[in-house]
Amino acid sequence: MTSTRHLLFLSGIVAGLAVPAVAGAQPNNPSCPPGSWFCEESKPPPPPATPQPPLQPLPPPEVQVQPPPAPRPPVVYAPAQPYPPPGYRPPPPVVVYQPPPPVMIVRPEAPPPYVYRRPVPMAVAPRHEWGLNLHVEGAMIGHGLNGNAGMGGAGFGLRYKPSPYFGMEADLDFVGGNDWTGNGRTETAFTMNGLVFLNPRSRAQVYLLGGFGWSAAHLSDGCSSSSSGFYANYCVDSYSYFGGQAGVGLELRLSRHLALNADLRGFIRGRIDGAADIHPEFRNSSGQTTNTSGGGLLTAGMTFYF
Repeated sequence: MTSTRHLLFLSGIVAGLAVPAVAGAQPNNPSCPPGSWFCEESKPPPPPATPQPPLQPLPPPEVQVQPPPAPRPPVVYAPAQPYPPPGYRPPPPVVVYQPPPPVMIVRPEAPPPYVYRRPVPMAVAPRHEWGLNLHVEGAMIGHGLNGNAGMGGAGFGLRYKPSPYFGMEADLDFVGGNDWTGNGRTETAFTMNGLVFLNPRSRAQVYLLGGFGWSAAHLSDGCSSSSSGFYANYCVDSYSYFGGQAGVGLELRLSRHLALNADLRGFIRGRIDGAADIHPEFRNSSGQTTNTSGGGLLTAGMTFYF
């Protein structure tokens, strides 16, 4: 009993102390009436709302139409097949034999008749070209008075072909040996020749040549010993000649820039020096004299074209 009284007394003291504390804690708010224990703080009114655009209505939902269900296939009930008896063997399948198709022999048509056309050889040389010819040569003048006649030498020439069928060549030749009278002789000749090519489209080309030239000879053994009589003591050791020549040759074109040449030329000439009238070059046993001579030249060499 005494404890209960003590508890009630303590509770009244706590309540009496709490009421003034709560009243003192209340703020001085003019909106709150006097003597109010609790009062909400006044808040400013909210700003007016901004007008929003009207919302667009939602599109109507798509209506999905369900296809009708597929009809079920009809069910056919077949009677059950009886099981074959033991030892039963099915009959073999029926095989039908058919004869093979007939063999057809197809003969091709006869080919057209073959016409042979001779191929046209291509030109082995251009239309215009220059060439440098180098050659060796031997003179054919017979055995001579003493049987020891024979001369040979070498030379070179400059060739120009304005077309594949025609050409011109200037040659300078140097020969030496024993002449027809048996005297030792050296000779220098300058000739001009024209060349006509008969088959310029072939590699082996046949050509004809002809021209004229001058030559000068010098006796290496001293004066000529062929004169007699009144002019026996007249010493002549140099001769000059003018004459012509003609011949035929073969040119083998190894390539566009190189060819081999061989030709045979016949020549005839006469003396043109001042001593020709008083000292003839040739005299026979009957006393007849002449300054005309002739013979042949066999040349072989090569030509470099450019």
